[in-house]
Amino acid sequence: MNLSRSTAVALAAIAMTGPLLSTAGPAAARSASAWNCTSLSGSSDSTSDKGGRDVWAECHKGNEWVRAYFRAYKETLELEDHHGSDPNSVVAYLTVAGVGTARFEGAGLRDRSYDEGKAVSVKVCTSDSSTKVCHTQGGGRT
Repeated sequence: MNLSRSTAVALAAIAMTGPLLSTAGPAAARSASAWNCTSLSGSSDSTSDKGGRDVWAECHKGNEWVRAYFRAYKETLELEDHHGSDPNSVVAYLTVAGVGTARFEGAGLRDRSYDEGKAVSVKVCTSDSSTKVCHTQGGGRT
């Protein structure tokens, strides 16, 4: 088989980097699998907003955790970040039926305002990097 020099160089580069690329997947999977994103997530009737339901999504790994918590009463979204050295790496998405999805970054409390009776879900992510771990929880209501 007669290959041009540039084709041969390209094939050699692919052959050399192939094993490196194939090992990235399992490492990322191991990192993601260390996070538990289901046992502490949920929704419940609001104690202060009749007909409202609070909803929260949380991921934790050892002493590290991130949480997005929508409270129906006063319609606030609180982001908590206890992951790594940057307390503002948490990313969350708040979806309200008929309104859409809003993106938030960094720990803190956000005041929101929506019509009553809308379905709500929250999604929390450890960061916005390619190795982020995310969890979505539905069941909320404004």
